[in-house]
Amino acid sequence: MSPISYSSRRAVQALTVLSLLLGGTAVTTPSRHAMAQGVITSSNKTIATVETLDPDTGEILLRTDDGDLFTVDVPHKRHALPHVDVGDRLQITSVKMLDAALAQPGTPEPESTTSTARGYANRHPHGTLVSFRRRRVRVVSTNPQQHLLTVTDASGTPREVVINRKIFYPLLQSLKPGDEVDVTTMESVSYTVLNRTVTPNVAVEQKTGAPAASVPAPVPVVPAPAAPAVPANPAQ
Repeated sequence: MSPISYSSRRAVQALTVLSLLLGGTAVTTPSRHAMAQGVITSSNKTIATVETLDPDTGEILLRTDDGDLFTVDVPHKRHALPHVDVGDRLQITSVKMLDAALAQPGTPEPESTTSTARGYANRHPHGTLVSFRRRRVRVVSTNPQQHLLTVTDASGTPREVVINRKIFYPLLQSLKPGDEVDVTTMESVSYTVLNRTVTPNVAVEQKTGAPAASVPAPVPVVPAPAAPAVPANPAQ
């Protein structure tokens, strides 16, 4: 299972046999050693409610307003994403992009990577998980006339693929038995928890004001004693 999976009844019906085997890899460049163009194979944006979640696997089951069920798997680094509970209302955007390239002889197999980011969208908790799942397959046989391709994966199990879309024909025509192809599936899932609003914690720090300057106390004014009255006409 890929680190992220986004599936629904409608999406599953649209998948081709090639996408089930190689993750829907669309290779459009016939050059034998050129990197194929990346192709967006699915893009979904919806609002759904969390029905169940598995803390061990990270699988989240959601239901849209029209009753469609789908799952989002985030088994890696989910501790670095915003917490989700049953009943949460999520706005989810899922994008899947794929490309492929013929592997050079003697090169090591590509490694898969996963990264996360978290933050806020309009004060709602927001998280994003991006996964690059890389693997190498070996070509066993090709049949361009019937649009058939047989490959083996790392386990050595042969699988026959029916290529029923014209966008895959250049790759089929360029392959030969023994070729190794590095397939990369980029899956991005971002979600916003709509029923939670984060209020900034604004703390006001007030410092003690500076002490007032010392002002001398006023000196009381004592009036001078009045002079004795002198009669205007002293007695004779």
